[in-house]
Amino acid sequence: MALKALIIGGGAGGTTLAAALHRIGVEAVVYERDSDSAAYEGHLLSLGSNGLDALRALDVELDGAPIPRLPMYSGSGKRIGTLYNNAASETAPTSLLICRGTLERTLRELCAERGVRIEYGKELASCTVGDEGATAVFTDGTTAEGDVIVGADGAHSRVRRSLFPQSADASYTGVLGLGGRSLAGTVEPTPGECVTSFGYEGHFSYHVEADRDVQWLAFAPRQEPAGPDDDTTEKEWKEWLLDVYGRDMPAIREIITNATGPIDIRPMERLPKPPARHRGRGVLIGDACAITGRIGAGTALAMEDAVVLAQCLRDIDSPERAFATYQQLRTPRVDKVVKWGEMNAKPVKVRTPWGMHLRDLFGPLLMKWMPSLVSMDWLYGHHIDWQQTVRPKD
Repeated sequence: MALKALIIGGGAGGTTLAAALHRIGVEAVVYERDSDSAAYEGHLLSLGSNGLDALRALDVELDGAPIPRLPMYSGSGKRIGTLYNNAASETAPTSLLICRGTLERTLRELCAERGVRIEYGKELASCTVGDEGATAVFTDGTTAEGDVIVGADGAHSRVRRSLFPQSADASYTGVLGLGGRSLAGTVEPTPGECVTSFGYEGHFSYHVEADRDVQWLAFAPRQEPAGPDDDTTEKEWKEWLLDVYGRDMPAIREIITNATGPIDIRPMERLPKPPARHRGRGVLIGDACAITGRIGAGTALAMEDAVVLAQCLRDIDSPERAFATYQQLRTPRVDKVVKWGEMNAKPVKVRTPWGMHLRDLFGPLLMKWMPSLVSMDWLYGHHIDWQQTVRPKD
């Protein structure tokens, strides 16, 4: 199918889709709001086996810190169990820790190597879709025309807003995500693991490299949202974090105290399900149509979306039918992951030492008696067969 696709958003989902479309002979142009593709590193993210499997379909391999295991601790420091952050299959790729900015830059460089054009500093104002194509209007006054338009522009997607004007926007959940780097001090390296603590007030995860460089991520309740442009100083954030995690295991306090460089701030948001993933010649992928919350599955799901959408456009004779099939293929799985994320949306506060004692006592039993909490193969073991022909759904 000879098509030109306008992809709005140069994050992991948009660039994965661009590479996939290039592979099937569809012209794709990526329009990215940010002006400098290399300026921002971003915090640590966990990229599951399922996302890496989707990239394998495009002959893409990533470098990162392998983390097949997530040892779980209570705030007191007692180990309560282990989650397996990986697919069960021995042939599946191992889940990785990687900086968001490093991931996005790697995928953008891959697109450039494969001849995909990325235009920076292009913030979408609105878009329209018709029977024969789509038009994007940017805030700088320029326009672009194509056969289809794809919203890979995140939780506050302007493509979604244009396709479904009555659809609700994403809203703050009351949980703030913070991430950064630190020096380990006395905290030992954690090869193959990302330690996760369920503290008195919030959750805290960290990975320590052999050179004692630490990458950490925190999720804590905060009434007011904050973002990358917040004017709170690094010193003030560290003081706030020490207040939140002050009663938790010493390793957490040490990592916060020794934090170096910028602290990345990301408010956790929820998105009411839009009426559909597509309308006419417009379609949505990733966070533009579904947010998984703090379980860290969103990037991998966006990559899955991208590869499946490319398969549908490859094998089905019209964009509208391809989009309808893509929606039917993706909705059940994504809805299941979103539901899982909503179940784990907010850290459960423990207000007293007695409450933490009960968590220490019953946490290991809960992990043992509830295999679904331990075995996550339903999430990480998802495989996309790139060679399989996609048939239109009735």
